[in-house]
Amino acid sequence: MQFRAHYSSSAGNLYEVVATNGKRIIIDPGVTWKKLQKALKYDLTNIVGALCTHEHADHSKAVEDVIRAGIDVYSGMGTLKALDIDWCRHTNPIHSKHAFRIGDTFNVFPFAIDHDAKEPLGFVISTPFVCDQTLLFATDTRSIKPKFALAFDIIAICCGYDGAVLRQREADGTIDPSLAKRLLVSHLEKQVALDYIDKFCNLSKCTEIFLLHMSKSNIDAEKTRQEFESNFFVKTVIA
Repeated sequence: MQFRAHYSSSAGNLYEVVATNGKRIIIDPGVTWKKLQKALKYDLTNIVGALCTHEHADHSKAVEDVIRAGIDVYSGMGTLKALDIDWCRHTNPIHSKHAFRIGDTFNVFPFAIDHDAKEPLGFVISTPFVCDQTLLFATDTRSIKPKFALAFDIIAICCGYDGAVLRQREADGTIDPSLAKRLLVSHLEKQVALDYIDKFCNLSKCTEIFLLHMSKSNIDAEKTRQEFESNFFVKTVIA
């Protein structure tokens, strides 16, 4: 399994999961259709589905284009309603803690996350039918509550800001207080992400950790990447 982070910020998101048999799913088509096509090198073959975590535009901008392209979209009913997307053969409402299969390759277990959206979800994605590998994907959440008894091969986790940096910027008056408050209640802080992986993730098979949705002004990305690598002895990538 491969995880590819094409875009990962408040300006837009797009992720891709590739199984060993070449089948692919995309997560959070939150850029324009033109950017999505370019990121995927204008090759939509073997894309068997798309997951959307929630309705905010930086995670859903191209959802309707994906549907028009004939790709099945899987998302919470609350998200689909918030996007005002009518039911059609390529929309698939999903529910927290109800696992489902995409094609003959992917198993997906959705779980509720803590974000200011209608029905936000994270995902555990596995490929038991081709090569038994498992990915944890969680972005735009201030906490992760489920504790999975799984050994993850790849972890893709929100690491939006560093609390110490954010508090200093508040003290200096270099950040709008309303933006600072929103970060506190809607995105995962660095230490929270570190603690979750340390306490609740089995890293015995883990080969990569991807840090998602990092705020350019509110975290030292490279220092954080090094901190994750030194703590977990796992290759860490800034998405």
